[in-house]
Amino acid sequence: MFERETSEYLVQAVTSNISSAIKRKGDTDMRMSKFILGALGLAGVIVVGAPSNSEAKETLIYANYISEVYTSSQADIWFMDEVEKRSNGEIVFERYFSGSLLKASDLYPGLSRGAADIVAGVPSAYNRNDYPLTNVTLPFITEKTDAVTKAFNELYLSNEDLRKEYEGRNAKLLYSRGYAENSTWSRVPITKASDYEGLKVRAVLAIADVMEELGATTVAVPFPEAVEGMGRGVVDAMSSAPFDSAIKSGLPDIAKFGTDGGRMGVYATNMVSMNLDRWNSLSPENQKIISEVAAETVDVFAKLHAEEVKKAAEKLCEIASKGDLKITVFSDEAAQQVREIAYQPIADAWVKWASEAANVDAQSVLDGYIALVKKYEPESDYKTGFQLYTEQCGS
Repeated sequence: MFERETSEYLVQAVTSNISSAIKRKGDTDMRMSKFILGALGLAGVIVVGAPSNSEAKETLIYANYISEVYTSSQADIWFMDEVEKRSNGEIVFERYFSGSLLKASDLYPGLSRGAADIVAGVPSAYNRNDYPLTNVTLPFITEKTDAVTKAFNELYLSNEDLRKEYEGRNAKLLYSRGYAENSTWSRVPITKASDYEGLKVRAVLAIADVMEELGATTVAVPFPEAVEGMGRGVVDAMSSAPFDSAIKSGLPDIAKFGTDGGRMGVYATNMVSMNLDRWNSLSPENQKIISEVAAETVDVFAKLHAEEVKKAAEKLCEIASKGDLKITVFSDEAAQQVREIAYQPIADAWVKWASEAANVDAQSVLDGYIALVKKYEPESDYKTGFQLYTEQCGS
């Protein structure tokens, strides 16, 4: 009697899970088919007996919008492999790269509703109004990407308002990664602040605000489209381009000029977050494993990223040596002029907007972030791509 009732209960539970899965928006047909077929297969197993605890697995769905070749993806692969290993296979991942499950703008909304369990994306760029405080990584604060990575991770743990920004959308930040410093690629030389005046520049996030303060007209188009548009002269210049990503995308092969643009520094972070409900459903032991590995992944990414920037600088040397591309690094005086023109207006504008959007004191968030950056900068040995280029090419 007990065995029959238990089997009926488990079958009902599986059926309920199938119904719930069908309601989950944003999944691909392939993933849904796998889930339903797996659930039906489990229902068949229940008839002859439930699996032992050692066979049970926590399957987590991971999604991002870029390919496996990028360093952020490589760090996430290390994270998932390590979690699977330390959990002895109790936690496993289904992995969807290159927007194969959710596109860039759908990652965080999809995470909130449970279309994926873990996502890696840039909510400050693609879901700006939902994550206003995440935009705290303003230009000109630092060029050291590892300091940004550590500062933002600590800011999340220490600032209740920032945590609420994620938790209020059913998300838990596992770890963040600072992008490389901004670079600018153009059809005309840019060596000082006044050179931006009148240019048509592809730029997004706070970099777009900087460009407008400098007198440029900005165009907000996706990165791949902008790269193609540069070749056809649709825009005069392309910015909001992390150094390593710019080199990998082929911008130096298209542009006539490349520059640090006034040392605008790191302006964005990539966030890896987990659906909060899914996190709460895990055992304390599995939560501990994920938290420990996530903390270690920050350093893994920093090493991978530093090596990637170094390789990108070497490639830029090779391209520039052919003579078709001229690289300019702003002088200290020219860089300071750009900062004096642009930083305070964009910082004031961000504080006003973020305070209203999040209904908090955004100035305190910015002050806290800057203090943490200054805390971690002294221990950083990170060199920007243009610094490495200058050292390696002797120019």
